Amino acid sequence: MAFFQVLIPPPGAGGLREEVEQARVLPESFTWSAFLFGGVWLLLKRLWLAFLLYGLAWGSLVYLQRQFGFSFAAVWLSHLALGLFLGLEGQNLIARKLMRKGWRLVDVVEAPDLSSAERRFFERTLPAGATPRPFVPTAAPTRFTGGPSPVIGLFPEASGR
Repeated sequence: MAFFQVLIPPPGAGGLREEVEQARVLPESFTWSAFLFGGVWLLLKRLWLAFLLYGLAWGSLVYLQRQFGFSFAAVWLSHLALGLFLGLEGQNLIARKLMRKGWRLVDVVEAPDLSSAERRFFERTLPAGATPRPFVPTAAPTRFTGGPSPVIGLFPEASGR
């Protein structure tokens, strides 16, 4: 099973139903295209700042190889590390970009594939014949909130020995 982030656009005149219908479902998984194609993937996803940083890192590695004689293996491993970072964090970069534009994270769905995740989200959010309701995370139980003395660890009460 995989996890998927569900983001909806900023509040607008269309109402909650329109926002939910425009939801973006992003998988929380390794992005092979970001790993293999790096900068091109960043450009296609319009992640300009990330592309600029990627280009600076890539250019500095080439510069270090030419000026200081770094071995080809060291530079290749560095490029592999950059690709691995993009592969692991690619979807999070997209989610952060959307959140900076005002999109909101409304749900995290567990499903075997993207279509199942979309179906689960829409079934939960837009039941047939009912008005849409946004996902609201539940608050922590009151017994876990701060008391007179701070609690360290996993125990809910501050009762001593």
